Amino acid sequence: MYQEGDLTHFNQTLTRCNIRKCWQKVLSQSDFYQRKNEVDVFNSENRWKKRGIAVIPTKFGISFTATFMNQAGALILVYTDGSVLLTHGGTEMGQGLHTKMIQVASRALKIPVDRIHISETSTNTVPNTSPTAASASSDLNGMAVIVSYIY
Repeated sequence: MYQEGDLTHFNQTLTRCNIRKCWQKVLSQSDFYQRKNEVDVFNSENRWKKRGIAVIPTKFGISFTATFMNQAGALILVYTDGSVLLTHGGTEMGQGLHTKMIQVASRALKIPVDRIHISETSTNTVPNTSPTAASASSDLNGMAVIVSYIY
């Protein structure tokens, strides 16, 4: 399992690597070892019927190989009543992208999520958006939300 400073096969050096902490939390919160013991007991007591349990770490790269596509945009409008209208370049198609962007904006702006309203993606507000694909939409558009707040 990766450690701080390791080099990935993408030639990226890992900094602030918390994978081991996450792994231990998964095992702990799922009661994996207790459940594994229960499976082992069941299997030892049943000749023909068996159960299994496993936990497997996986890794896949996110982003586009055409690096010019790794871009996103966001527009944040803050009104005098304290409400916020958020537009970003991602397409909501049931994966919860709008909800995630509202949560990112809520943290960045330090306001409750019920003060933030989302506008559907449109090129008249956020042009030149990248496709919502490659498992990158939350990362790209979320950082665009944060950057649009900072500047």
